[in-house]
Amino acid sequence: MTNEKRSEAISQALQKRIRTFTRLEKAFYGALIITAIVIAIGIINLQSRNLQVQQEISRLNSKINDEETAYDNAKQEVNELSRYSRITDIAKNGGLSSQSNNIQKVE
Repeated sequence: MTNEKRSEAISQALQKRIRTFTRLEKAFYGALIITAIVIAIGIINLQSRNLQVQQEISRLNSKINDEETAYDNAKQEVNELSRYSRITDIAKNGGLSSQSNNIQKVE
C-alpha cells in the first residue's frame, strides 16, 4: 500500500505542476503560432518574387547584349561601307575624280 500511496502522491504532485493553460495563455500561444505561419508564408512569397525578378533581370541583360551586338555589327558595316578605297572606286565608276582632301569620314 505504501507504494500505491507514493505513486498517488507523485501523480498529484505532477498534476499540480502540469496545469492547464488559461484563456490568456491559449490566446498568446495561438497568436504566436499564427504569426509564425504568416511570416513563413511571407518569406516564401518574397523568395518566389525575388526569383521572378532575377529571371527578369537575366532576360533583360540578354536582350541588352543582343542589342549591343546588333549595334556593333551596324557600326562595323558603316565602317566597311565608308572605307576610303570603296568611296574612290565608286567615284571612279561614276566618272568622278578623287580628291583626297575633299573626302571626310562622318560618324
